[in-house]
Amino acid sequence: MRVEEILTEVLVRLGDRDKYDISNLPSNDDEINTIIKCINMIISEIASDYLPIEFKENVIVENGAIPYDSLSKRLINLKKITKNHSKIGAKMYPNEILVEENGEVCVEYLYMPDEVKLSGDIELSPRVTLMLIVNGVLGEYCLLQGRYEDAMLYDKRYREMLKIACRATKEIILKHGWWH
Repeated sequence: MRVEEILTEVLVRLGDRDKYDISNLPSNDDEINTIIKCINMIISEIASDYLPIEFKENVIVENGAIPYDSLSKRLINLKKITKNHSKIGAKMYPNEILVEENGEVCVEYLYMPDEVKLSGDIELSPRVTLMLIVNGVLGEYCLLQGRYEDAMLYDKRYREMLKIACRATKEIILKHGWWH
């Protein structure tokens, strides 16, 4: 999903579409920058509290520690660390992960997406829809503008859509002939 798609939908809902040339949005406009800040707030909220994004990468462990800045993404929570497909013990500390073995390991973790810019892409769970983010952004933006009734309306829509996106989906399998 692209930031420009979200921005376009937000501007349409705010009634500001005619105010901007959608194909050539200004990067130094206060309203556009505020909307992008709201987009980043909503993305952070979704990724940290509701639908975290998983990532897996190989890292070299030296002296039994993996500094957080050696990971390619911003870690939220550790899932597991494996070496040669066997899980190994690890413990998280403020600046690093202490690991029981050295060498190359595979680290699986949940991460916080980077802040997006005007021409950026958004990395989120496939369950997150365009309108989910748009409603969240509109709720935050209207709150910042003092439009409290609109903010409540959009926030309510956002929270309802978020519940649906977070719902666990399981396949129900009925045994053959159970109704006889």
